[in-house]
Order: sequence, then structure tokens, then C-alpha cells
Amino acid sequence: MRIVLALLCIFCTVYSTHQLSSPEDDHYWAGVVEFSSKDKWTTTDSPGTYVARTLAKYKEIINSPDADPLDILVFPESTANAIETASFVPDPAEKVAPCNNLRYEPIVRDLSCLAGTKQLYLVVNVVEKASCPENGDERPCASDGLNHFNTNVVFDHRGIVIARYRKFNLFGEAGINTTVSAEHVSFKTDFGVTFGTFICFDLMFDEPALKLVRSGVTDIIFPTMWFSELPFLTGVQIQQAWAYKNNVNLLAAGASYPEVGSTGTGVYAGKRGRIVSVMNHLAETKLYVASVPKIDRPQAEIKKQPTIKYTAAQMDTLKLKRDQIDGYRTMDLPLQKTDTYAASLCQNRLCCNFTIDYDLAGPVTTQPFYRYKMAILDGKRTFDGFADGYITACAIFACTGTTLDTCATRFEHSANTVPMFVFNSIELTGTFPGGEEVFLLPNSVDTSILPLEVDEIEYSEENITKDGKPFVEITHKLVKPRSDLYSFAIWGRKFVQDQDPNAAVPVSIGSTLERHQEL
Repeated sequence: MRIVLALLCIFCTVYSTHQLSSPEDDHYWAGVVEFSSKDKWTTTDSPGTYVARTLAKYKEIINSPDADPLDILVFPESTANAIETASFVPDPAEKVAPCNNLRYEPIVRDLSCLAGTKQLYLVVNVVEKASCPENGDERPCASDGLNHFNTNVVFDHRGIVIARYRKFNLFGEAGINTTVSAEHVSFKTDFGVTFGTFICFDLMFDEPALKLVRSGVTDIIFPTMWFSELPFLTGVQIQQAWAYKNNVNLLAAGASYPEVGSTGTGVYAGKRGRIVSVMNHLAETKLYVASVPKIDRPQAEIKKQPTIKYTAAQMDTLKLKRDQIDGYRTMDLPLQKTDTYAASLCQNRLCCNFTIDYDLAGPVTTQPFYRYKMAILDGKRTFDGFADGYITACAIFACTGTTLDTCATRFEHSANTVPMFVFNSIELTGTFPGGEEVFLLPNSVDTSILPLEVDEIEYSEENITKDGKPFVEITHKLVKPRSDLYSFAIWGRKFVQDQDPNAAVPVSIGSTLERHQEL
């Protein structure tokens, strides 16, 4: 009898270690995978061989001891399969577990089986095929009668497909279709958290990302293959800023191929900042695990992990695109120590105020060092020709020389650079258009291509009304010294003007800079 009781206790202990978090718990356990996509773009193997190899790696991660405590596990965009190996995906309304169902490709059916075996919520991004036409879609079909979508598939802990989101804002992606309108996809879990989900470039738009937040969703799943861009849109930089502004938990899983600009994975706890994040300089496949405090439990302890930070020299191997900053109105930050420096810049109807306290680390040297410009933009840009977006921003950013074309670039050999400017404090203020059609956030990045920690900044917004129209007064402060700053900004989007043909060229108006040299 004692032996039987002992065995029962052992089984109870083993079972309890695999219990999902409960609605009463203050935290849940999440895993996000940074997955090397280099093999996908460089392999000479057949698409089927690549998928089999990738599926084996997915299974290895899911079956690893690090994944044992997880409630939910997220894989990145565009690493699982391709159009040639696209799979049907069940309609979540049918409550189907595709495990062992030969209608579905192995990438879907095997992961359904594994989600059920491991009893966890599993999110995987796949190329989906679907019969065409679907209800409500009157657009012409392809000759093979199939549409292809960039799709997030969510399995619950029984392996049932409980959510399916098809990417709406494509970044190129030849051969991939979109839905007629953006889907707003969310799903509930049995540990008391409702998640919304979207993909990569969707982050730049109101639909569906911000509509999900406005509907009350507090936790977001974000598979991505981001192409980082200086000075405002590197991977972890924009992930943290978006989560902070919306005060949502963001689970971001990034494809990893730094040679083409792709990396950026993390778990972010809203205004409490990042729990874990990585910007890689080498392609990596790794699971990152975090205990995530539930948004409605502000008293819950947050267990941040040590920052994974590489040197600026190591990050030279990460390819970074350059923003179209030549339309910005700018002014040099003087290369001389003064009392607290103040200036204003205006463009179109936007004005920004800059108050900067800085020291120079030493006399001007022959070694390379970053110079800085204050900048403002209220105008349109293109996202690599795939979409246009209206940007509104006040910023300070680094330049390798004195002219604007050297800004948003890095020195070729970062190991040889020296810090010249030591920023003790920065205050940016501006009055921006308000309302749901404008989205503004605190934005920063250092020379290691990581954002500043949330305790290094202060950010506030105050909604006001002028002539019956909504505006927002914003202040963004740096409150701890930094000598490795790359950019510091109030950065945002004006969605209503994305399609305005008259918004293409920013126009400068008079400001307190008229007496300064402008470069």
C-alpha cells in the first residue's frame, strides 16, 4: 500500500508540473522563437525537403525541456513552408484538429498532434492554400482555383485550430493573396487571457492591429520577418515602442537572417518594458521563455531577464535599411558645449521643441564619431514601394558626417568610433493631431540597435481641443545619461493621409531656425 501511494504521489507531481496556468494566476508562461530563415533562402533542396527539415526543427523546439512549462509558444513568420508546399487550414468555426488528417500537409497536421500531446497553445505561421472563391469575395480566381495566404494558425492544447489570421498588409510577397478586408482575429485561452494576432507589416497600420487594441485585446501574438531600418524602425525598437504605447503584452517571434536585415524577437509587458528580447548579428534558432504578468494584474511581479546586447561592432553584420529622411527639416546639434540647448523646428502645421543637456566627451578627434541633428517630418514616405505611409515625427538622430545624406547610416567599422556626445537629458515636445487616425509613440535606439529601457524615458500625452478639433500634446524625455544614442523621437503615423495624393511632399514653414544654418 505504501508503494502504491508513493507511486500515486510521484504521478501527481509529474502531472502538476505540466498544468497550464489558471485564470487566477498573475502570470502565464510564453515562448517565442527566433528561427533562422537563412536556410530557406539559400538552400538548393526541394521545397518538400526544406519543409521536412524545418518541421523537424520545430518539433525539436516544442519537445525541448525549455518548452515544458509553456502555456503558449509562438513561431515566426515565413520560416515554415512556401507556396509550393502550402497547406489547407481548417476554418476555426469547425473546431477541427487536423492531426493525422491527410487533407492537410505535415506542417499543419503534425503540429496539431504535437500541440495536443504537449498540451499547449501553439501558433505557427504558414503559407495557406484555400479554394477560390470564398464567400463574399467576388475577385477573380487563379487558374488553379486556389488562393494563397500568409496565415497565422493557432492550435489549442487539444490540437484544435481555434484561430486563423490571414495577413492583410503585405510587404511584397509575390503570389500571396489578401482577404477582401482586414480580419480582426482573437481567441480566448483557459488561463484567462484573450490574444489577438497579426503579422509583421500589419504593425504599421490601423487595420487590423490598432482595431484589436481598441476592442479591448490586451495580449498580442506577432510573428514577423522584419526588415530593420534606421533610425526608427529596427525590429525590437518598434516592437517595444508599440507595446509600450498600447500598454499590451506583445509576444514577438522573429525570423533570423541578419545579412538581409531580419531579426528581432521579444516578450514585452506593455509600459513595464521588455522582459526578454534579442537583436541578432548572426542567424540564430533559439527559444526564449518568459513569465508574462497579466495586464489586469499591475501588482504582479515582473521578472526581466538580463539584456542580450551585442557591441556596435558586432552589429555591423546586421543589414539595416535607411529611412527616406531627406525630406526631413533638420538642424545641427552644435559641436560645442553650451548651457542647456533649446531650439524649435516646424514643417507644415507641426512644430517641435527640443531641450537638450549634453556634454562633449573630449576635444574633436580624428577618430570617427557620430554627430547629431534635430529633425522634424510631417509628410509621406513609401515603404519600399509596397505601400505609402504618412509620417509625423520629432527626432534627434545620429549622422556619420555633417550632411543629411550621412544620417541614418552607420560607420563601416564601428569598432573604431568614439563617443563624443554624452546626453544628460533630452526633452522633446510637440502638439500633434489627435483622434484614432493618428498613432504616436516614444521611439529610441542605441548603437547596439536596442531601444532604451523604459526607466530611462518619460513619456506623456495630454488630449486637448483646438477649434473643435482633437490634438494631443506630447512630451518625451530622456532621464538617464547616454553616450551611445542613435535616435530619440516622438514618431507616428497619420493613417487618414496615407492615400492623400496631395500629401506627398512635406513643406517647411517659418520657425526659430531661420537664423541657423540648415543642412
